[in-house]
Amino acid sequence: MTPHTVFVTGTDTGSGKTVLTALLLQHLRSQGVNALAMKPVCTGPRDDVHLLQSIQGNQLSDDLINPFYYKKPAAPAVASRRYKTQITIQGIIKSIDRVSRHCEMVIVEGAGGLLVPLNEKGDTWVDLIKRLRCPVIIAAMNKLGAINHTLLTADKLKSTGTSRISTALINTSDKAKKDIPKRTNLTVLSEILDKTPVIEVPNLGSEEIKKAQIVQGSKKMEKILAQILDTV
Repeated sequence: MTPHTVFVTGTDTGSGKTVLTALLLQHLRSQGVNALAMKPVCTGPRDDVHLLQSIQGNQLSDDLINPFYYKKPAAPAVASRRYKTQITIQGIIKSIDRVSRHCEMVIVEGAGGLLVPLNEKGDTWVDLIKRLRCPVIIAAMNKLGAINHTLLTADKLKSTGTSRISTALINTSDKAKKDIPKRTNLTVLSEILDKTPVIEVPNLGSEEIKKAQIVQGSKKMEKILAQILDTV
């Protein structure tokens, strides 16, 4: 797999993977990098795919950047039942290769957490990452429980031999309203993870995130996003 592939995973569903992927995508493209983002597996509404597409101008079709789509909002292994097209690691790799031919860098967003079952065989994103041998960015929502979930995710990645890992700690509220966990998670994680960078990402708002917010946010977070990308 080419070295210009970056994988974005999360500590859980709703951890901020899509927002982070969109921000990184917008930042790269604004810097003149021909970057594309894709979400190989998507269950439930296709809103995440549409957000990424709005930023990259629908350069490729939805089916190309999201080849495994199932309408049921459930774990991929469950949502894909009764469908002829089943998720395979090799199938995802082929889809990433197809997108890679059209860009300098591809950001691959996972679905759910790192160990979500992708098929009846029990394959997970870990099995894909082992094959890709690419850098991984962990999206973690800055809230109570973030320390445990982030450490578990980072430890699992390290056990697979993944050496280039960074964590984006995504805020869900303004700094003035932070509770104790939100104020201390960054420091605690940075101390425990040591050489694994942990970078705080400001709050984008509580409403549904649209392209305009991503564009505006990426400008305000230019140094932060560059720092995240530099770590991988």
